[in-house]
Amino acid sequence: MEKKILIPTNFSKYAWNALMYGLAVYKHQACTFFLFHSFHSQNFLGENISLLKESVGETAKEKSEHGLDKQLKGLSFRKENPRHQFQTISYQGSLTEGLQEAVDTHGIDLILMGAPGDNAAIHSAYDNNISRVIEKLENCPVLVIPETIQLSGNEEREIVFPTNFRNGFKMRELTALVDLSSFLNAAVRVLYINTDNKEMTEEQELQKENLASLLSDIDHSFHILTKTNVTTGVHLFIESRESDLLALYKRKQGFFSKLFNQAVIEEVDFNTNVPILILKEMS
Repeated sequence: MEKKILIPTNFSKYAWNALMYGLAVYKHQACTFFLFHSFHSQNFLGENISLLKESVGETAKEKSEHGLDKQLKGLSFRKENPRHQFQTISYQGSLTEGLQEAVDTHGIDLILMGAPGDNAAIHSAYDNNISRVIEKLENCPVLVIPETIQLSGNEEREIVFPTNFRNGFKMRELTALVDLSSFLNAAVRVLYINTDNKEMTEEQELQKENLASLLSDIDHSFHILTKTNVTTGVHLFIESRESDLLALYKRKQGFFSKLFNQAVIEEVDFNTNVPILILKEMS
């Protein structure tokens, strides 16, 4: 089944790296990759991801379209998978509104966003494009990829998936996780941080069984950490096992405080040197 992948770009190295990561993940799959650029007509004010500046005689839209065409030409030299197709979207207006429109119009399966530097920083207090997209975008998962991350070889990998087992999941909410597990040859390590050192309730045990059923087609296992908070526990788990990717589930109400049942949003701060997959609650 063909996948539809949306990649916002500001024509930077880290945005290009996100595209290269996507090509590597889906190297054996039929995919349409949508290269998306948002712009504003007056000095690009407002929420956008452009590095371009208007020049005399060339409008913002022309600059945007020219940049996208240049990327298409760069991709024309890559013929690894003839089932990879590419389309471009030049959008005037808000980044998040443009991405949501593209998701709704084209039935996007996953958004890939490049992050500058070594880390994919996820924090609700940060006012940046990545946090805004994660917070506002509906019905589509987002994969944030640090600039320095590249895929090579077919070695075994693992994805860390923290949960408190207090809410259930729909299969389509986990599709991106299952896909990445399959395409990356990565086992899913479901991590429960037992912050209050209490036995799981009957409802939590039931949710654990349901999750195991949803993940039954892929390699997965369950793990528990105690005597630590969520952020520290997740970081320690990833570092100690040299895990390759972090998956987080975000419900519509709240950022990740709802995920971990924490009242203070700022206590949850993920700044990892691995890609972060944000799974979304589906309506």
